[in-house]
Amino acid sequence: MRVLNIEDTPTKHRAIRDVLESCRITDIDCERNLADGVARYKEALAAGNPYDLLITDMWYPPEKGVGEDRCGDKLVEMAIREHWDVPILVCSNQNYNYPEILGTLFYSENIDWEGQLRGYVEQIKKEKS
Repeated sequence: MRVLNIEDTPTKHRAIRDVLESCRITDIDCERNLADGVARYKEALAAGNPYDLLITDMWYPPEKGVGEDRCGDKLVEMAIREHWDVPILVCSNQNYNYPEILGTLFYSENIDWEGQLRGYVEQIKKEKS
């Protein structure tokens, strides 16, 4: 299973990576801005090696060297508009709701977001088998 995580906070990416690795997923790529994330997703698709899951934060730069924006919204809108064939999870420290995507994770010490992520991963694995 291949995962692309678009996240600009290294500690949060590491926490997400740790959960994915506990699910025996080791093919994990990370980009820190929208432009690089979209490019990596489209390159993988064009190469015939698409991602099985895309995890996105909500607030990160649209491109390198630019301040943060609500790029998670932009990514979800683009994926819907372009009919991306990949499950998408928004993982943010604010609670969002997007019925058009796989789901959202409320990244908080008070919520078992790790268990929720494991549940989504198991759901994707079942659908692929």
